[in-house]
Amino acid sequence: MMEFELQDVLAASISQVMMKSNGKGITVVDNLAQNLLSETLYGDSLRLQQVLADFLLVSVNFTPSGGQLGVVASLTKDSLGQSVQLGHLEFRITHTGGGVPEALLSQMFGTGAEASEEGISLLISRKLVRLMNGDVQYLREAGRSTFIISVELAVVEKNRA
Repeated sequence: MMEFELQDVLAASISQVMMKSNGKGITVVDNLAQNLLSETLYGDSLRLQQVLADFLLVSVNFTPSGGQLGVVASLTKDSLGQSVQLGHLEFRITHTGGGVPEALLSQMFGTGAEASEEGISLLISRKLVRLMNGDVQYLREAGRSTFIISVELAVVEKNRA
């Protein structure tokens, strides 16, 4: 575990899917506030990057050619005493199209029978998220679907001595 800037994790995660999304003509839109990107957090940045990249890749796989993929993040902070803040991070990865098949979602939630490679990847990612005091949800709406990934990490105070 170490200190890291959120923008580095998000940039690395998004870059991992750019070749595939460009090949399908998918527009990737990140609507991320600059003040959020400059936040310094304490936690397992590599696991967070892995999780985000997995959900981004699955979203790209089930977005039709010429579709759109959006990434939004939000952070709320709770004080734990005078010197520690806990950050509640929420990422929303929204993609156009019919969405991820139910069988794959069942595998992610551990209720599917035979697990595919993609299903195992999502199951592991969900378990990693749960180790970060978070969870994963999937919302399906007309013409688009959204992975909601929430985690808790310590927020590093910028004005430390």
